[in-house]
Amino acid sequence: MAIDTPATILIIGAGPLGLETALYARYLGYDVIACEAGDVGSHVKQWEHVEMFSPFSMNASPLGIAAIESHDPNHQFPSNQQCTTGGQWLQQYLIPLSQTDLVKKHIRTNCQVLSVSRTWKQKTDLDKDSGEATREQDPFRIIVDEQGTQHALTADVVIDTSGVLANPNPIGAGGVPAPGEQQVGQGISYSIPSPEDLIQFRDKQVAVVGSGHSAATALLMLTEAKAMVTWITRQTNEHAISPIEQDPLPLRSQIAAQLKELVDRNAIQTLTNVAIDQIRSSDNAEIELGIYQADAEDELTREWHSFDHVIGLTGYRPDLSIFRELQIHQCYATEGPIKLAASLLNQSSHDCLKVEQGDGELLINPEPNFYVLGMKSYGRMSGFLFQTGLQQIVQLFQILGDRETLDVYTTFQKPQDG
Repeated sequence: MAIDTPATILIIGAGPLGLETALYARYLGYDVIACEAGDVGSHVKQWEHVEMFSPFSMNASPLGIAAIESHDPNHQFPSNQQCTTGGQWLQQYLIPLSQTDLVKKHIRTNCQVLSVSRTWKQKTDLDKDSGEATREQDPFRIIVDEQGTQHALTADVVIDTSGVLANPNPIGAGGVPAPGEQQVGQGISYSIPSPEDLIQFRDKQVAVVGSGHSAATALLMLTEAKAMVTWITRQTNEHAISPIEQDPLPLRSQIAAQLKELVDRNAIQTLTNVAIDQIRSSDNAEIELGIYQADAEDELTREWHSFDHVIGLTGYRPDLSIFRELQIHQCYATEGPIKLAASLLNQSSHDCLKVEQGDGELLINPEPNFYVLGMKSYGRMSGFLFQTGLQQIVQLFQILGDRETLDVYTTFQKPQDG
């Protein structure tokens, strides 16, 4: 059943996908409330110094560009081919997008969503063939903490675009915090080091835990900053990141090639096939990792390794507490919505550009009119692309509007972009 305008849509998060979703909804005439726990794009600001390996053409929507141009005809965008830093993306696209007439008044910053439920129905209430109102007819009740005061909002549709960057995975064995991990304080960080961090890490022993492109980026930065770097992974191969053959994203391929070269000439030390069993602080403020490492015969030995600092970049996980009281079917492996997760897990490609989003049915949850978009829709899986999120937005509003051909982006697509 179509959700007609001006129904109220509440969006959790005013990051990249939250802003785009708000803009799309406002253009179609929906009433929008976008709740952002911090400032607009605060997650992007965490990695503002990092260069994206996808070009600007993949990180902006035609509707977003048109809205900014309408607001400021003289606005200067990055070129389509430019791989911007997070900070450039934030300042040249995301912040201007948040200031456009359609969305500016609908964003509430410092407004953290604490929970989403129904107003009358509880999680255990099932729709029955009776005269009772269905879950779909029961408004959402959203508890928020806004500027330090808690209160309730209501909405007809809720879209969670809050992402996962606020919830980094721990580095302990088995995916849980190792004993001592949460007690060592600032000795462990969970983000790509900033320029200020890099200055402090010069001539220091720094360990990077993780085998993805974030870890690779951190390793390259630390090596260039003259830190003494150790790369720790669960992988058996010391080249845990391999270049993708004929990679259409040159920067991504370049990162993998540079990392391989540094490992091959021992500029980066490696500890492979390991599990971090315990973590402690030494008397001289070093971080000591108690590591189990399997040898060629799969024999396990535990040794202590000392570092001045440890950086955990082992991925992220979604915060599921927000919608605990809703009827959401989640994947047992990834914690993403089950339909989309099953589709992603059935695809063998390790190249995010080759992963197929599938149709809009994959976005539908058992809970009527509640949707998860963006990085959070992938659960614990990596490889989400902004352009995938734009595709999700189109599919979502085709569902809400009950119009299979609805695609606002095609209306604003410039001929040279097609």
